[in-house]
Amino acid sequence: MLKDYLYTVQLISATSARVRLLPESPIYAAHFKGMPVTPGACLIQMACELVGASVGKALDVEEASDIRFVYPVLPTEITELEFQYSRPLPVEQPDVWSVHILSGETLCSRMKLTLKP
Repeated sequence: MLKDYLYTVQLISATSARVRLLPESPIYAAHFKGMPVTPGACLIQMACELVGASVGKALDVEEASDIRFVYPVLPTEITELEFQYSRPLPVEQPDVWSVHILSGETLCSRMKLTLKP
């Protein structure tokens, strides 16, 4: 779990969450010294945790696809992120979530995640 280790939750709903990054996290000291950046794997895990919190159960990533890291999440520049998540149509795949990660109006990343309890 990265909550309270890499980020804190500011607001969460059924379709979005706003988080504050913790620049003092040891993750940033290791990735990378002098130029910290939020690892892509951490963004995927954060999305999983936030979707799970919004539906009220712990989820695990079964599959991640269509991942695009568009803008680097540098904790020296970006302190808050918004995660927007939804189930894309068709609804035959209830475990698949579309996730967009934004800093203000800037798209940082987008991905499709298959999340299972």
